[in-house]
This record gives sequence, C-alpha cells and structure tokens, in this order.
Amino acid sequence: MNPVPDRSGHRSRWTHPFGESSSRSELLAIAISVAAMGTLGFSITAPILPDLADALGVSRASIGLVQAAVSVPGVILSVMIGYLADRLGRRRVILASLLLFATFGAAGFLARAYWGLVAVRFVQGIGTSGILGVGVVLVGDLFEGPARARAMGFNLAGVTTVNMLGPVVSGLLGAGGVFRPFLIFLIGFPLALWASRLPGDSSREVESPVRHGKAALAMLRRESYLADYAGLLAATIGTTVLLHGFGYTTTPLYLDSVFGVPSSGRGFIIASFQVGTVLAAVQIGRLRVRSGGSRLIGSGFVLMSIGSAVAALAPGWWAVSLGLGTSGLGFGLFVPLAQEKAATIGGPLYRGITVLTWVTAVRIAQVIGPPMASSLSESIGPRVTFTIASLAMLVAALSWRRIRAFAGRAAVS
Repeated sequence: MNPVPDRSGHRSRWTHPFGESSSRSELLAIAISVAAMGTLGFSITAPILPDLADALGVSRASIGLVQAAVSVPGVILSVMIGYLADRLGRRRVILASLLLFATFGAAGFLARAYWGLVAVRFVQGIGTSGILGVGVVLVGDLFEGPARARAMGFNLAGVTTVNMLGPVVSGLLGAGGVFRPFLIFLIGFPLALWASRLPGDSSREVESPVRHGKAALAMLRRESYLADYAGLLAATIGTTVLLHGFGYTTTPLYLDSVFGVPSSGRGFIIASFQVGTVLAAVQIGRLRVRSGGSRLIGSGFVLMSIGSAVAALAPGWWAVSLGLGTSGLGFGLFVPLAQEKAATIGGPLYRGITVLTWVTAVRIAQVIGPPMASSLSESIGPRVTFTIASLAMLVAALSWRRIRAFAGRAAVS
C-alpha cells in the first residue's frame, strides 16, 4: 500500500522517512543550521579570492563578481520565495533550496573558467535565498514576544559561528588547491536529510503573488509599519555592504597586497568580524530590555564606523583583525533586531514575504558590495576604501534616530 499524507497533519514514512520533530529546541537547531549553510556561500570564497583571480586569469578588480554572483538571484527571486513559503509551506521551500545550494555549490570545484564559476554560483544563489530567508521565517514561527528577539540573537550567533569557521577551513583547504573549498558545500545533502524532520506543510489559501504582495503592503500601511520597515531595509543595505563588500572582499585583498598574509592566515583574520558578531548577538535579548532597539541600532552604527577606521589606519594585520572585530560587534547588535522586526510585522500570514523582502535588501547589498569594494580597492587602495566605509557608518549613526522619528511621524500623518 502506498503511503499518503494524513490530512490531520501527520505524515507517513514516505514523506518523513526520518520522522517528524515536535521539539522546539530541535526545530530551532534545524532553522539555525539551515541559515548557517546559506551564509557559507559567501564566507567560503572570501579567503581564496586573490588566488581564484590568479587561477582563472582575471584581474582582482573582476573577482568580486564571483563573490556577488551568488546574491544576484536573491534580488530577483527572494520575494517570490517568500510568497512560496507562505503559500506552500516552509519545509518544501527549505528542502528544495538546500538541494540546489549543495549541488551547484559543489559544482564550483569543477569550474575552471571564470564565467563557468560565475554561472554555477548564480544557480547556487537561488538555493541560498531560500535557506537564508526561510530559516528566519521558521524562527519567527516558533517564538513570540521577547523570546523571539532572544531566538533571533541565538540564530545569528549560531549562523555567525559557522560563518566564522568557514573562512578558516576554506583558507586551509585553499592552500592545497584553490578549488577545494567548494567541496564544503556537500554538507548540504546530510543537512537536507535532517531538515526533512520539519513538520509537514499544508498548502494555505493564499492569493496570487501580486495580490498577496499588495495585501501585505496594505497591512503595513494600516498598522503604520511601512516607514519603519522602509528605514530598516535601507539600513540593512548599508550594513551588509560593509560586511560583504569591505569585510569579505576588500579585507583579503588588503591582507594580501599590504601585509603579505597568505590564504591560510586570511581566514583567521576575517573571522574576527564573526567573533564580534557572536559576542553581541548572544546578549541581544538582555541588551534590548536595558537599552531599547533604536538605541542599540545607533550604537551598532557607531561601532561599525570605529571598526572601519581602525582597519583603515592599521599598522599591521593584527589591527585589521581588531577593526573587523569591532565592526562585528556593531553588526551583531543590528541584525537580530532587523530580523525580529521583519518577522514580527508580517504576522503568520505575511511573514514569508516580509522576511524575504528584507532578504532582498540583503541580496541587493551583496550584489553591490563586492564588485564595488574590489574596484575601489584596486583604484584608490584598501585604506581609503575602509575610510569611506567608516564615514558612511558615522553618517548613519548621527542621522538614524532623527530620520526614524521623522519617518514615523510621516507614516502617522
């Protein structure tokens, strides 16, 4: 007899060969692991960018496209993926995304031409959008109220810890062959087996994509969330450009050209950013109760400005590491609060589309940041590039609360 889904919500061995989890702790662990896998798409390639440029026979100004290619599909498809997560369910989207991510990520090992590598990274990016964004949606589904902010902090801490290990492992593997780090993406296949334990999906009665998007927009206007949400998206673009442009792209080029640090050492230095992020993220619940979300976001911008300035003036590689760690502290204050806001304002019905629209902002920054940073680093030098980042974050820190207050009044009027 063929197993079939049980309409009561239980699933058969056919659809859930490893069972269905009802443990909130396990489901949170799956959500964090899925999102962490998505971030590896960027961190794995960071330490080997200079070596990839040499192996592929392209300039270092051009290699930023390899880093950015994985983000391009997210600009186009993230909102649609959010709709599918609302329409078809979280589990289906996550499993399909994991398989795409792992298959085309590992295919980078076989790519020996510049445009071939860009192409497989592009397809991998379709899966990246699903696992990064829907992982945050899952956390939003599991928790409410203050517990959601704490869970988002734990999610970012877990994701960043894996993200921190990625450059280290990649740098070590890259010393033995520049294409070897792409094999790390094979981890996505066993992760997909674990993610199959997510609760079964039930298709929802959701409108067409256009109508669903219009309904979400109308809800944001009705609840006076639209201005706050728009400001959040703009701030997300700025901070993510700092991470993926100046952190992941300028830093390895800086370490190679100015300080002569080999690939095996670059990964450890880049990981300083993630160390700072984890230290801030695990405390976000307590800090928010004491200081409030808006003040924490402003403090995050200040820390990112200071960290970029330290990197710009660095007399040695150790100071670059210190600057990245300081910027990471600021990033760790901002992101959990941004994710919580995006997951909260959408509610259960629109959470997929509000979170994945936020992911679209991340993708836009990830597409803009690496090519811009590599071009600036090549033309005006990495020190000036970090100086520009520092000034941009300083402007954001000085104007954040005033702009937010103005936008809030405009939304009410």
